[in-house]
Amino acid sequence: MSIKFTKDLKESSFLDPMNNFEPKTVVSEIRHDPLTGQISRIFPFRKFNIHNHDWTPFVEESRQKFCPFCPDVLEKVTPMFSADIAPEGRIKLGDATVIPNLNPYEKYASLVVMSCRHYIAMEEIETELIINSFRAGLDYLQRVTALDPDEARYVSINWNYMPYAGGSLIHPHLQILAGKEPCTFDKQLINASEKYLSDYKSNYWTDLINSELKAKERYVGQTGKVHWLSAFAPRHVGDIMGILPGKKTIHDISDDDLYDLAVGLCRVIKFYKQSNITSFNAALYFARSEHAGFSIHARIVGRFTIFPLVGSDITHMQILHDDPWTVILPEAIAQELKTYF
Repeated sequence: MSIKFTKDLKESSFLDPMNNFEPKTVVSEIRHDPLTGQISRIFPFRKFNIHNHDWTPFVEESRQKFCPFCPDVLEKVTPMFSADIAPEGRIKLGDATVIPNLNPYEKYASLVVMSCRHYIAMEEIETELIINSFRAGLDYLQRVTALDPDEARYVSINWNYMPYAGGSLIHPHLQILAGKEPCTFDKQLINASEKYLSDYKSNYWTDLINSELKAKERYVGQTGKVHWLSAFAPRHVGDIMGILPGKKTIHDISDDDLYDLAVGLCRVIKFYKQSNITSFNAALYFARSEHAGFSIHARIVGRFTIFPLVGSDITHMQILHDDPWTVILPEAIAQELKTYF
């Protein structure tokens, strides 16, 4: 086992205007992701509070506008797949419907309309909603990878919940991608997992689980075969990982695995709601069978606004430097989240 949790403490000094300009020292942290080495910054935001946000006015306004995902118009205004992908036109599973993305940013891009309900509050997100939506997305991915194995090599399932997370529509939906090349971060994960296996003759993800179990600082709990932990070098606030060891591809994941993932995600979302984190991004990462050392895992991060009415939690650090930052220690997140597991 060669997991290293590396962090550098940085001291900054200034004359404090809140205390008659007496000298004051503040400590921030720079952490390095144990797998990729990517930097994450954690800094002590003065009197930081995440403000609760009431989506009711925004939701009510959206109900007055046209929504292509609502059941009375979905069949009329959303595109259908060509017969080689889905002879039935659209892929359906339970309350979930998979449709082509009108604005694709990959060769194979689809949306999963998760429910006929226009708005689902965080506290109303249930395991069945996630299971059906993920399974429907996997059905699409299995079809396109079989149809076009050269161009649909790398896949992911993604969820932007509400506007703070970049959700363009209130109606809950997933983004499903398949392309010839992996996304930038996905590629880092795959390559670094292979290198770790080559260097240490051990699986990084299994070693990470065992290291976090031993440390007892960030390990949160387990739902079935999925292990949940607060990321040591978070990509954003409340960065939680759900690792499914021993599984790599979209063909490896079972219905039981989806249930275990959904149960854990629901618990994290419940924690977010109680912590005034009213929006989130989530992704389910896969690799190909030839990529040794990788494990399927989910990652979910909270999104919020810095100020009650305006502002964003994305700054120059993420956009222009690709340095994630957060204002809450992962260890503190883990201690609070454990009660939900």
